[in-house]
Order: sequence, then structure tokens, then C-alpha cells
Amino acid sequence: METLRRFLAVPLTAVLALSLLANPAHAATIWSGDPSGGLRVFGNMNCDSPGSVTAVDDPAHGRVWRYNKPSGSNRCENHGIAVGGKRYEFRNGSTYYLGWRSKLSSAVNNNATFQWKSYGNHIQNFPVVLKVISGRISILQRQPGGVERITWSRPITANTWHTYVLGLHLSSATTGGWVEFWFDGQKQTFTNNSQRWACRTWDSINEPKWGIYGASGTSVANYVDALKVGTAYSDVAP
Repeated sequence: METLRRFLAVPLTAVLALSLLANPAHAATIWSGDPSGGLRVFGNMNCDSPGSVTAVDDPAHGRVWRYNKPSGSNRCENHGIAVGGKRYEFRNGSTYYLGWRSKLSSAVNNNATFQWKSYGNHIQNFPVVLKVISGRISILQRQPGGVERITWSRPITANTWHTYVLGLHLSSATTGGWVEFWFDGQKQTFTNNSQRWACRTWDSINEPKWGIYGASGTSVANYVDALKVGTAYSDVAP
């Protein structure tokens, strides 16, 4: 009883302070792809010569990345991200949010402006990609067996900035993972009338690729800014 009386006599503010010390807040932002960090913020580059990935000045957003794919090249992308000087390993069963803004110099059809790409012993190749189809930025989701669906799309125009946040819960089960998506700050509804698309999102090794892939025969630059990876929407929203 004496111990209980002493505990009840402790001011509520002190109890709260002790609770915060026992459970400190942790920053949920895992990675920032700020151009000030140079190309070392990425795992490695996957950019066909004479393409290039460079930091340039944008009148609206300051220093941004430019993925420059000449007409004679097929791709100019980064491959993976680096945290603390080491390639970051995404984990099956985890949930990640990837945020960025992008401006394309051309709205010509392409294979991808973003890929959640599979490596290692994989069967999906790319569980999720964003690509331009007939002037619309579109999400293509690929399931095992080569089953592909356009799950969302919106019209875009060249030289216009748009913001993107992609939420991914990683699972190798056929519908054990999920995708959520925000476009220009608004959470989007997929073609199944849901704001969460259930699908397989993990395939041995998966990493993000930003840039431009495809659009062979056309020179395209993808300007990308505010690159972040985290564990919550609020930590990565541009």
C-alpha cells in the first residue's frame, strides 16, 4: 500500500516524462536523395552512355536531379539507394513509403519513370512501375505468371511538376502485399474502387529505380526532386 501511495503522489507530468524516456520517438525517414549528397546517395547508376544523371538548378525547386536520356539510348536510371555509405536492403514484411516530385520534358510513351524492380531469384521482374501511356502517367502492377494490370492513370503534360508518394507493404504472397498511392497530395483510388491495391510486392530482392526507361528514339529528361524513403506518408510527402 505504501508503494502504491507513493506512486499516486507522483505528478502526472513526471509520469509522462518517464514514459517518453522509456519510449523515445524515432525518426521514420530512412533515406533522402538530396542532390547535395552527390551520386553516392544511390546504390549505383544504370544509365546508358551518353546519358547522364546530374544535379541542375530548377527555378521552382532549386537543386534537383536530371536524368537525361538521349534519343539513341534506352534508359537512364539509378538502381537502389545507399544509407550511411551502404546499399540499403529492403525487407520482406516491412512497409515503406517512397516520395518524390517529377517533371518530364516529354509526355511520349515510355517503359517507366519509376520501377519497383526485382532482382535475384525473381519471378515478377517488376511488381510496380509508373510509366507514360498515351499522355497519361499510369501505374502498372505485374503479378506472377506475367499478369499485368493498369491500376491507375491520370493525364500529364510535359514540363509540369507533379508529386508522388507510393506506399508499399512487402509480401511474397500473391495478395499479401499492398500498394497505396498519392498524386499531387491527394490519395488515389485504384481501378478496383479501393485506395489499397492487394498484390505481390516482394520478389527475392527489390529496389527502387527513378529516371527514364524506354522512349527509344526520343530525347527525354526526367527532373526529380524531394526523393525520400520512410515508414510513414508524413515522412516522405513532397
